[in-house]
Amino acid sequence: MVEPSSFCTMCTYTCYKELIGLLLSLSIHHPGANFYCMVDTKTKEVIDKITPKINLNIIFNIALDKYTGLNRQMMEQLNIWSEFQMKKADTISNALKNEHDTLFLDTDIIILDKINDIDNTKDIGLSPHYIRKCDTDKFGYYNGGCMWVKNKNIPELWKKYTETSRFYDQASLEDLAKDYKNSMFEFPKNYNFSWWRVFQSDLSPQVIASKVNIQNNSIYYENEPLKFVHTHFNHTDQPSVQFNNLIINYLHKCKKYKELICLDRMLKDKWIIKIPKQPRNDIWNHDNTSFRELALLLQKNNPDVKIELTDKVHCCLSESIILYDRPTSQWFNQDLKQYSLILLGNGDINIEGKELQKHGLQVMSWIFWPRRPFIVEKLLDNNKILNFEERKTGSIFIGNFENQVQEKYRQTNQDWESVLDEYHCTAGTKHKFTQEEYLNKLHNSKYGLCLRGYGSKCHREVELMAFGTVPIITEAVSIDSYMDPPKENVHYIRCNNPENLKTILTNISQEQWAIMSNNCYEWYQKNVYSKNSFKHFLANILYN
Repeated sequence: MVEPSSFCTMCTYTCYKELIGLLLSLSIHHPGANFYCMVDTKTKEVIDKITPKINLNIIFNIALDKYTGLNRQMMEQLNIWSEFQMKKADTISNALKNEHDTLFLDTDIIILDKINDIDNTKDIGLSPHYIRKCDTDKFGYYNGGCMWVKNKNIPELWKKYTETSRFYDQASLEDLAKDYKNSMFEFPKNYNFSWWRVFQSDLSPQVIASKVNIQNNSIYYENEPLKFVHTHFNHTDQPSVQFNNLIINYLHKCKKYKELICLDRMLKDKWIIKIPKQPRNDIWNHDNTSFRELALLLQKNNPDVKIELTDKVHCCLSESIILYDRPTSQWFNQDLKQYSLILLGNGDINIEGKELQKHGLQVMSWIFWPRRPFIVEKLLDNNKILNFEERKTGSIFIGNFENQVQEKYRQTNQDWESVLDEYHCTAGTKHKFTQEEYLNKLHNSKYGLCLRGYGSKCHREVELMAFGTVPIITEAVSIDSYMDPPKENVHYIRCNNPENLKTILTNISQEQWAIMSNNCYEWYQKNVYSKNSFKHFLANILYN
């Protein structure tokens, strides 16, 4: 038993949202697979613009423009529904020109596990409906939305049998099964699970639903991993809604955040970032700077990102991933248990992260951001990154302390002021420089000292890297807990006491500094800058 050599489908613009769900979910479980996609022009245009780039080798065949804008009812009235359905045979033939075999899947399928039960000694694999006989007598014993093919003669034979089929492309599969009875296999019940299996079975819906359970943090059907579901998640009829809710609830129980965000992207036609409404008169009040300001830039610069305001207290991606943007664990609460993944912005994965893991929560390191992303991006867009000789200041620290935690890490016995070219550390909420003045000073410096603030990460680290200013990381600063961690002596240098700093800096040549400066700038552009970062963020979530 092996994986398919390739996959294929067909889709017009009427169903492009479901195609997005199929492609994204397949790319999670079969990254880099060859995928043959027969579409109309409008559908290809949509797929080409999706963030992030889907991790499949998609081979498009634009052959369905004739059917753009037509639904099934319209095509049946025009007597071209069977003609359209037989484009399935054409896309299978197209795949088999280059591949050993291919698995055709309807677009309204969401992949939940690796497909690895293919008996490639056979010529064809078909998926029984597994429903009562009175319905298979009408609609066909096999489902036309799941079909594995190796023999290149099968697609044309399928077309021929469909011409006299009692029910379009499906009943004709019975003729293929007779022809290849000695060289075919049937997909088992843990494949192609759908609402019809629940509501058109000889067994009651309750009995069928009871066969679904959780094992090994995955959804199982009759004690086998559920490979994929075949359903219109955007339909509102009662059977679809009941079936869809069953699957979604199990996905939440298993904390399958990847599949859940694929579903949400399909249903909403956007990646939805939810931001709590402000202002508030409690601990959840926020001034909407930092990540929440960056989120607005992500929406502005990424066509498939949308911000929604929520009455909940945490930022999140769809309804399954917490975007934890608070500085410490003070804001950890019971709401976190409702989500499948927590992305930890500030803090350390080995400290705050382990605190969450003790409660059975999935947590990953996330990015961090400037305090005022609007201003940083404006400066970046309007100013070049300075080289070594153009920077007037060798080393700098600008900061303040507004609470005892910040004071503990910034007002120490270590005399950083004596070894830096510029040192400004003030007390209270009034800052010595405006944000523009502060950022320009970082921009004009070669190195910037990083002292821990209220959280173990500080805006300063990423603000320095934004301008190619090399950070000097001190002991209490969390620099490893990033989704894409900066590297020592590649993006930053480490110095835990002032006495060693001059020696460390003296041993760094201009050429070495220039390489590190460029690495810092590129890191920021990839991980934080709003025109680039969202695709890398999502690719990390889906594929790493």
